Amino acid sequence: MRTIDEVYLVTNPKQPILASMAVKKPATAYGNIGEPESKKSTPTIPRVAQSELELTYLRNPTIFNGVNKIVQTIMSAPHSVVAKDPAIQKYFDEFVENLGTSGSDITWEELLSQIYKYQCIYGWAWVENIFNKQGNKIVDWDLIDPKKMDYAKSSTMNIVLDKFGKPIGYVETLPFDVAVTDSNLPESLRSMVSMPPNSIFLEPDHVSLIKLYMVGDGFYPTGLIEPIYQTSIRKMNIEEAMANAIWRHGFPIILASVGDSNHEPTPQQIKSTLLKLQDISYKQELAVPFYYDLKILESKQAEKLREHLEYFIQQEIAGMGIPKPYATGGGEATNRATLTNQTEMFLLTLKDIIAKTTYSIRKYMFKPICDLEDFSEIPNLRWEPIGLTELDAKAKRLISYLDKSVLTIEEVRDLIKRFEKLDEEE
Repeated sequence: MRTIDEVYLVTNPKQPILASMAVKKPATAYGNIGEPESKKSTPTIPRVAQSELELTYLRNPTIFNGVNKIVQTIMSAPHSVVAKDPAIQKYFDEFVENLGTSGSDITWEELLSQIYKYQCIYGWAWVENIFNKQGNKIVDWDLIDPKKMDYAKSSTMNIVLDKFGKPIGYVETLPFDVAVTDSNLPESLRSMVSMPPNSIFLEPDHVSLIKLYMVGDGFYPTGLIEPIYQTSIRKMNIEEAMANAIWRHGFPIILASVGDSNHEPTPQQIKSTLLKLQDISYKQELAVPFYYDLKILESKQAEKLREHLEYFIQQEIAGMGIPKPYATGGGEATNRATLTNQTEMFLLTLKDIIAKTTYSIRKYMFKPICDLEDFSEIPNLRWEPIGLTELDAKAKRLISYLDKSVLTIEEVRDLIKRFEKLDEEE
């Protein structure tokens, strides 16, 4: 764990550097996500607020189902923490088994599932390293709501970096009904860091930041929803227009022209006709004088709107990189060979997400524990193949390896037990 003194070792020994001042590793300073461009000290590409990304996930059924299918497919594959040293293996087996005893009540599977989901929605997942009272050992992990988190910044909204170009810390903003009596910000940093109201400062060693797709300087990554955010808004606007058009088709507007050139209508006649029309939903008959002209105004564009709606759904599905039948849950008439190719590309996407995530978990979650415990080895988070197709292909390769004496029967037996979960207790 880095000491506070090491953070201050910069060009001016008494002060850390700002992202906009870095020389060896320039780092464009982003303002708060979703903040207007005019309020930022450095011009950047405007980003979508994380609350908007979450709302899109919650309100858009295609995106909701697509993200869930990605996470469910990833989590369906067998996975485990693996170390060569039996002592280290035992330590991490017990650590993940007892997860949630010191932080929030969360299991290892729930933690992994939420990390993947948060990455898809927000582009990153924040995991808090919970230390013991002595501060010399990590005893638990806990998830942090990404909407609450940001980098420690100066009053001009620049990210404050150390001499290596790394953030000197993070800020968690708590709900206003939670009283914050101490921001935890070291005295020596108070002239450089501007703390938002009702927030606390977290040192880098207390947070593991797991990112998905990085852009620019890599401070603010992107997930799967942000690239299709505008598409989602346009689609939902069309859905609302289509719903109104369908409603108008079933409940059309009735236009009544009261009177003609020989019958000047009185205000009372117009009001009486309007009252009759407002009550027409509950009647089958309506009698009016011959000089009343009744017309029906109804929408005739519902089918046209459906064509436009389908286009935006296709764009959403393309942005998530998931086959359409998986995202919509429908049985569209898709060519079998085409769907097979789409599935293979989908699995490649999932492999990429898994590879990025497992590497980050090993580096930012496993390594700090190993450093504090003085372990000689950092375990790996091994993820087995996804889906039956991959397992079948792997089974054929294992048989080939066995025939060519590349693997022994015992080694193949161990692999089969792991793939089929035959060693697990019922």
